[in-house]
Amino acid sequence: MHSTQMTQNSTVARSTSGQKVCPLCGYDRILHFLNATDRFHLRPELYTLLRCSACSCVWLADPPSPEEMPYHYSQDYHEVITSAAEHKEGKRWEKHRAIVARYKEQGAILDIGCSSGSFLASMDNGRWKKYGIEMDDATAERARLSSGAEVFVGDVMNAPFLPESFDVITAFDVVEHMYRPRMVLERALRWLRPGGIFFARVPNIDSWEAKLFKTYWYGLELPRHLYHFSVTSMKYLMTELGVSEWSVTATGLGNHVEPSVGYLYQQVLARFGFSPLSMAKRRRANLPWRVVRKALRMGLTFPASRVASAANAGVVIEVVFRKQN
Repeated sequence: MHSTQMTQNSTVARSTSGQKVCPLCGYDRILHFLNATDRFHLRPELYTLLRCSACSCVWLADPPSPEEMPYHYSQDYHEVITSAAEHKEGKRWEKHRAIVARYKEQGAILDIGCSSGSFLASMDNGRWKKYGIEMDDATAERARLSSGAEVFVGDVMNAPFLPESFDVITAFDVVEHMYRPRMVLERALRWLRPGGIFFARVPNIDSWEAKLFKTYWYGLELPRHLYHFSVTSMKYLMTELGVSEWSVTATGLGNHVEPSVGYLYQQVLARFGFSPLSMAKRRRANLPWRVVRKALRMGLTFPASRVASAANAGVVIEVVFRKQN
């Protein structure tokens, strides 16, 4: 649901010898993970992902600067992401609401990277005082109108919230966009009241989809996704920030099979001399692709997702952590 990046210092941590070290845990044994391009826009620039051999965090080496990032968050990208957040809105947020209700029934809730506000709009106005953070002015105004939330426009680090202001803080599909996730989340957790919960969702770099599609995996989202998390690295990050684990799962709900196959299809077209249409320019799928998509869901996505969930290798990592009293 995130519509643009959270801007902070983009420098990758380095040891005194100049060798890159993990920006999450500081370990200096770094592995090359993969090279890939921005397949969403069909742009040729090649990006490199590195992986820490200790905490398993994966990150983008030499990312674009915050000043360059708006180029990669095109209007087409905003429209695709906003449309996905608002599609089948009620059903989309059923599980999210159920998870929140498992721990808290009312109070003040902050959604970091609230986009057009569809999640906040789904929360009961009578029980929740709603707040959001969003980078884009127009998107933030949509969130205010749709949800009734108070929405701060700008970087998380500049948000004016007082310590211990919220009972629940959520961050759906946003942590992976942050230049310095540890620093940002450390600040955000100060806004959480003792006993409050932090609920986040991030793509799983160790999911069955990521391993199957590799550089064609839609969840890479280069260069917009600056970090790629596993269950191990998410547990490490949150534990280091001093909150208690209540639930960390890699669920099969939510998938990127169809757009990943779309990226492969683009490659096939290019090899045969055709000019593929980028994902950024696609809107409603045509009938043949809808037939292929349904066959993929029935024959591959649904069965594989069920197996992956059982093996804790689903495409989405859901974490719930509690701030200690």
